[in-house]
Amino acid sequence: MAPLLEVIHLVKHFPPAVGFFTAGQGTVHAVDDVSFAIEEGECFAIVGESGCGKTTTARLALLLEQPTAGSIKFRGEDVTTLRGKELHAYRRSVQAVFQDPYSSLSPRMKVRDIIGEPIEIHERLRGKELDRRVDELLDQVGLPQNAADRRPHQFSGGQRQRVAIARALSLSPKLIVLDEPVSALDVAIRAQVLNLLSDLQERLKLSYLLISHDLAVVEHMSDQVAVMYAGKIVEMSQPGRLLTDTATHPYSLALLSATPKPDPDIPMPEMIGGDVADPVNPPSGCRFHPRCPLRLELGSPAICSAEAPPEVDLAGTGRTAACHFRGAPVEAAPQPAPAGEPGY
Repeated sequence: MAPLLEVIHLVKHFPPAVGFFTAGQGTVHAVDDVSFAIEEGECFAIVGESGCGKTTTARLALLLEQPTAGSIKFRGEDVTTLRGKELHAYRRSVQAVFQDPYSSLSPRMKVRDIIGEPIEIHERLRGKELDRRVDELLDQVGLPQNAADRRPHQFSGGQRQRVAIARALSLSPKLIVLDEPVSALDVAIRAQVLNLLSDLQERLKLSYLLISHDLAVVEHMSDQVAVMYAGKIVEMSQPGRLLTDTATHPYSLALLSATPKPDPDIPMPEMIGGDVADPVNPPSGCRFHPRCPLRLELGSPAICSAEAPPEVDLAGTGRTAACHFRGAPVEAAPQPAPAGEPGY
C-alpha cells in the first residue's frame, strides 16, 4: 500500500532576485534531493536551523511552490501534474496551520466566517447547516460556541491558534502541515495546543507533517523525524533514538548539544564553529564538512569535501544518516606501548 504522502528526490531552486541590492546573486539551492514518506496516521517531523529548507519543503507539499525537480505523490498519484478537479481535491485533503496566528487569520473577519468560508465554497453549505458545522469545529478545538461571533483580536494567542486549527479541519483533510505551530505561543500554552493536536490526530486519524526547530516538540509529537541541513536530509530516525543515541550524524549531535539542560551543574556545550552553509554557494561534497567536528578529529579526510555522502542505513538502529563515516563515534588512535613492554 502506498504511503499517504511520498516525496521523491525533491528539488527547489529559486532564481536570482532582480533588484539593485541583489544584482549578481546566484541561484538559491533551498531544497536539494529530499526524499521521505508519511504513512496514514503518522506524524513526520522535519527539524533544523533557520534557512535549512524545512519550510520550503512544507510549501512544496502544499503546492504553494512548484518543484524544480522531483515528485510529490499523494496516495500514489503525482500531485505536481494535477489540474482542475483533481488539484481541487488534493488541496482539500492537505491543509495547513501556520506559525503565527496573529497574521494567518484575517482581522476583518469573524471566526464564524474564517472557519465557515472554506466549507461554504467547497461544500455549498449555507445558513443553519453551516452554523452547526462551525459550532462542531469550535467544540472540537475546545472553544465555546459564542467564539464564532468574535474577531481574532479578541482572543489570546493560544485561542487564535485553536481557531486556525479549526479552519484547517473544516474540510476534513487527511494531512495537515504544521509549520512551527507553537513557536509563537507562551510556554504554558504550548503544551495545551500540542495535546490538542495529538488528541485530534488520534480521534480523526490525521497525518501531520511537522516543521519545527524545537526538539522537545518533535519528541512529543512525531513518529519519524528528519534532520535537515542546507537543503538536504542528513539523518532520519525515530525521535527517541535521535534524542538518546550517541552514534548519529555530527550535525544532529550539534543540535542536541545546543539544547539547554535544566541542570545548572551541567556545563554549557562548546558551540559549533563556522558559518551556516550559503544556499547560493553551497559547499562541495558533504555540505556540513566545513563545520564538522568529526571531520576535524579524523584529520580532515579529503572525501568529505570531494564527494556527497550517500544515505547509509545504520544496521540495527532503525535510522539512516548521510555521512561518510556513518556518524559512528571516533575511536581513539592506538597508542604505542611503553619501551620495554610488549604491545597488545
